[in-house]
Amino acid sequence: MKNYEKSSFYKIFFGFFISASIFISLLGFLYFEQHRNLIIQKTAMNMHQYLLQIKETNFNYQQDGYSYTISNTKKVEKELPRKKGDKYFKAFSNKFIINIDAKIVDDEIETLKVFTIILQVFLIVIFSFISYILAKKSLKPMVDTISHLDRFIGDLIHDLNTPITSILLNTRMLRKDINNEGLKKINRIENSANNISFLYENLEILLGQNAFQKIQLNIFSIINETISTYQNLYTNIKFNIEYDDKDICTNDIAITRILDNIISNACKYSIDENPYIKIICKNNQLIIQDNGKGIKYPKKVFERNYTENQSGYGIGMHIVYRLCNELGHSISIESKEHEGTKVIILF
Repeated sequence: MKNYEKSSFYKIFFGFFISASIFISLLGFLYFEQHRNLIIQKTAMNMHQYLLQIKETNFNYQQDGYSYTISNTKKVEKELPRKKGDKYFKAFSNKFIINIDAKIVDDEIETLKVFTIILQVFLIVIFSFISYILAKKSLKPMVDTISHLDRFIGDLIHDLNTPITSILLNTRMLRKDINNEGLKKINRIENSANNISFLYENLEILLGQNAFQKIQLNIFSIINETISTYQNLYTNIKFNIEYDDKDICTNDIAITRILDNIISNACKYSIDENPYIKIICKNNQLIIQDNGKGIKYPKKVFERNYTENQSGYGIGMHIVYRLCNELGHSISIESKEHEGTKVIILF
């Protein structure tokens, strides 16, 4: 189950489950109160029966838990008044005070309470299963539609890869047999093809369910290879690298995509005069800093589909953030408009 499916499933499931639990709890409370009152009423009737038996047997009748005293009171009460901590329930009836051991009533109420709780738990378990079934059935049409769309997009980007690869190979071959004016046109074609290839690789990660295995590796060669690609495309940008010769625990494919996306953005939104990109890889952290156009709302940059430019798709930095999370790397961004951007990754 994909992340968005899990999120939707849990929302639907807990929506059903919490509603059912509240309803069952309310019914349980009403059931308990009603039957508790019935126990009290039954106890009052039993005390009345006890009084009748006493009178019929000329005060020779005995019953466990029951006792009586004779008083001058003439009041009659059907209710059973009892203060907290009293050992007896008492009923008053024409010179008689009937006492019943409170433990008899309390034990019966406690049994009722246990039965009510067990019944509630049983019903909640039943309704949790029903909630699971309902959530699954409610989610199925959406899952089927999205799965169909994912397959379609997956097939589409797979089919895109073949002509892109062909274009890039042919442009490299043409470079050998073409003049300087033609080289500029070839560069533009190659740049466009690289952009499509870059988008293809991002979509492949975005749609895939990749499990990246972390290993110890030296990423200097990956940084160099990435920079080499962009130096050919952006000849006016000065690249500066600082690094120590230490291995870091990451994944080569994932870190390549992370570097690609960050450096690509730095190049695309560079300034016209003296642009530079500085890359520092030291002390288990990677810093990529530029003096480009900057970002207006840096806190939003990792959100999917967020872009401040009409030419962007808003998925590159979201992929960077997702890959860093999957690898357990911490990522933060600092940026000011017209001053530049700094991306910091802690391994």
